Amino acid sequence: MSHTWSAVADAVLVVLVRLAKTPALQAAFSAILLASVPSIKRLLVASSSPSSSTKPADPSQPPLYFVYDAVSTLGQAQVPVSMIMLSGTATLRFMKTLRKKAIRTAKDTHSDHSDHSEEEDSPLVAGGGRRKKKAGGGGDEFSARAVAAILVGRTVLMPLAGLGWWWVLQVWLGAIPDIRGHSKILQLVILIESAVPTAQNVVMLLLVHGRMEQGEQLAQIVLAQMAVSVLTFTLACSFFQWLVIPM
Repeated sequence: MSHTWSAVADAVLVVLVRLAKTPALQAAFSAILLASVPSIKRLLVASSSPSSSTKPADPSQPPLYFVYDAVSTLGQAQVPVSMIMLSGTATLRFMKTLRKKAIRTAKDTHSDHSDHSEEEDSPLVAGGGRRKKKAGGGGDEFSARAVAAILVGRTVLMPLAGLGWWWVLQVWLGAIPDIRGHSKILQLVILIESAVPTAQNVVMLLLVHGRMEQGEQLAQIVLAQMAVSVLTFTLACSFFQWLVIPM
């Protein structure tokens, strides 16, 4: 029994350590810590939300407002930088795949030539010959059927599942809180969350933890989802808006 609990504790510790190394969680916990200490918060953020056009040199600004402003500016670049890393990861994997195919083709051509020359130079038993090994088959690629299943599941089935959950929570159970002036927006956000493609953070987590192969595979799937979502997400959002906020 003690051995079982020790194994469970070790597994939980490994998970916690991996979570602690996640940049997104580090940023979230740091923000919560800074916001929870009023004395530190007043050094970074003014009591009233300053506009982006306000100069940090204004005497009414906190002493360390320039740090907050600089970090906020860097944070605004997160989405385009993540897109570049995502597309770059998938592109590198695509180029590696092309290189592997070229190497396999060259090896097959060389093997065919050597087999043909050996057949001419040395006698073989009748009906014998050599059986050529199949090239490739690394098993590190998603099959076309798996890719299609993932795309259909994430871009078609998940919005339908989200619509079902919304109906259960709102119509059947009435569990969605009635917030004055915001209830419709809250319902729309719940529905939209089910229609968006897979978050880029999933790819980033794999890359941060050194799982390059899995990260590259997932990056290709995410890019394919985004391409398909141009159509499916637009249709889903239009339908959800008509359903929740009719014109």
